[in-house]
Amino acid sequence: MTDHLTNKFFRLLIFTVASLLPCTLFSSPLINEIMANNESVLSDADGDFSDWIEIYNPDREDFNLEGLYLTDNSENLTKWKFPAVTIGAGQHLIVFASGKGDDIHEGGSELHTNFELSSGGEYLGLVSSDGKTIISEISPKFEKQENDESYGLG
Repeated sequence: MTDHLTNKFFRLLIFTVASLLPCTLFSSPLINEIMANNESVLSDADGDFSDWIEIYNPDREDFNLEGLYLTDNSENLTKWKFPAVTIGAGQHLIVFASGKGDDIHEGGSELHTNFELSSGGEYLGLVSSDGKTIISEISPKFEKQENDESYGLG
């Protein structure tokens, strides 16, 4: 083959292989949806209608969230630390932003932060275990929340 045909062949081969690969090989979990004015949509184990944050794992592998942080304050990135909990590949995890602290119900089936969300809108971040690197955020703030309406990536 001539150099021109060889180059054309390799470009076509690379394009074909690249188009068969997923868009991202390694993805981090992300804040997918929130509800900061939960009046009747989802109750926690205590029967309370607490604010909630949905974390999504877009990766093809399970992801251990232990040591990561959630915060509603961009000046305090280590506000609430995840305990040992794994989010499955392609799965969602609800974390109640109830202000109940490190309350974990029955076998770790329910997580509660030490802060609540403001229905008027505020910053929200998912931070790596180094306490500095933002993994996912809603910045500068999410929109004002009406009763029982969620805000998400769509």
